[in-house]
Amino acid sequence: MDGFSVREARRSDLTAIGELWYELMTLHRRLDSRFQYSQEGISEYVRHTQRMMKTRDARVLVVEREATGQVVGYLTGELQPRVHGAIRGVYGFVSDVFIREECRRHGVGQALFAEIKRWFVLRGATSVQLYVSVANEDSQAFWRAMGLEPYLTLLHVDL
Repeated sequence: MDGFSVREARRSDLTAIGELWYELMTLHRRLDSRFQYSQEGISEYVRHTQRMMKTRDARVLVVEREATGQVVGYLTGELQPRVHGAIRGVYGFVSDVFIREECRRHGVGQALFAEIKRWFVLRGATSVQLYVSVANEDSQAFWRAMGLEPYLTLLHVDL
């Protein structure tokens, strides 16, 4: 991961995170037209991210180029309680990850995941869960390489 560093997101990173989220949603929309977002999507996502940054049960990480300080990726993760009647405790949930295309395959995603996984373990989580778009084969391959495997399948129908 030469030339990149992972750190906790700051308030000054929110604009860049919003732009990266928009790139993520554009990618998903290109892969699957069911991904929809409103005109207010970026500002809503930035507000959501800002709330996550303030809670002790969530973490927002960014990847920046060391030479320029440009934020080129981010990850959001949070602790979630187990469903009633299931194993007690919490699990780590990765809600969003995006890295600019030109920065992929340099260990950036691995570094982000290693940092959030470390934080989840420190906070008592016993597993990590996330959603991966069926149409996003690159993302599926990445997460399998990180050791994740299918657990539940989310089914969908438009009404």
